[in-house]
Amino acid sequence: MNFSNGNDNSNNKSSAYYVRAVRSGKCKLLSFATIYDAYIDCRRGKRGTINAIKFDYDLIGNLFDLALEIQKGTYLPSRSVCFVTNSPKLREVFAADFRDRIVHHLIVRELEKIYEPYFIYDSYASRKGKGIHIAANRLQKYMLKATKNRKQKAYYLQLDIRSFFMSIDKNVLFKIIYEKLKLYIQKNEFYRNEANALLYLLKIVIFHDCTKNYLFKGDKSLLNQVPPHKSLFHIDKNKGLPIGNLTSQFFANVYLNELDQFVKHKLHCKYYLRYVDDFVLVSDKKNQLIEWKKLIEEFLYKKLLLGLRKDWKHGRVSDGVNFLGYIVRPDYKLVRNRVVNNSTLAY
Repeated sequence: MNFSNGNDNSNNKSSAYYVRAVRSGKCKLLSFATIYDAYIDCRRGKRGTINAIKFDYDLIGNLFDLALEIQKGTYLPSRSVCFVTNSPKLREVFAADFRDRIVHHLIVRELEKIYEPYFIYDSYASRKGKGIHIAANRLQKYMLKATKNRKQKAYYLQLDIRSFFMSIDKNVLFKIIYEKLKLYIQKNEFYRNEANALLYLLKIVIFHDCTKNYLFKGDKSLLNQVPPHKSLFHIDKNKGLPIGNLTSQFFANVYLNELDQFVKHKLHCKYYLRYVDDFVLVSDKKNQLIEWKKLIEEFLYKKLLLGLRKDWKHGRVSDGVNFLGYIVRPDYKLVRNRVVNNSTLAY
């Protein structure tokens, strides 16, 4: 892949975005120290799991083997564990092996340095210092601003993506990151080797088909109850990311950051926030929101190959917005019974 002119050589590979590994001597990203740091991140909160214990049994040897595979360009993901969770609804989850999760942390740690300054403030999922409660508080603050402290009417538009994780297009995702890295090294020429190494790992992780090598745990009959459009077993192989991996959460933010930038800088919406694929726009102009909805739908389809769910919501902010387990109104918030019950069960 030639970042200087944007050309790439597929070398008869199935995907046009073919990249090669870069030796660690030329690339800090592939050094043992960097991979060890990713391991430290990965083991946080996981030291008692069977996979982590097995990996730690020969920690130095396993880390050196993993580092060598990455540096030589022979790294391939191991077998995943598949299971179905039913809280709050049936979901198919693929959990990567511990060594692969180290690679995921390696990727995310590096991409965060590039993307965090680029993400909008009001993206609240899977980011440090963000989260559900802060997002709900921010929405309430926007309601107060739009109503001028409840002195005028204001309206909300709440949308989310249809089968979001299963609808992410892998080629589109890879191209988005490739273009971002291309721009980044134009300003940071010293980063060229790291960018190539990062693309090499991204190529493997993004296009890996975890349905080809997995171990199922639990009641396998539950798999048949997962709707086909929400299962990696039934969708196009160039679509979908496995729910349960750190990279999938981060890639979701990268993918929908394109939407965030469009809403903030093309539509010039002041009061907008997003948590994964659930997003809300607030305005004192009702018709403006309806027009924005049409433009967002068009943008998602053309740019990201995504569609909106049909049960979108639109109304006055005084009626309340059902958002992330809260009913949010300008002057108060209510916690939904489902969230209270889940918290009680966890306790």
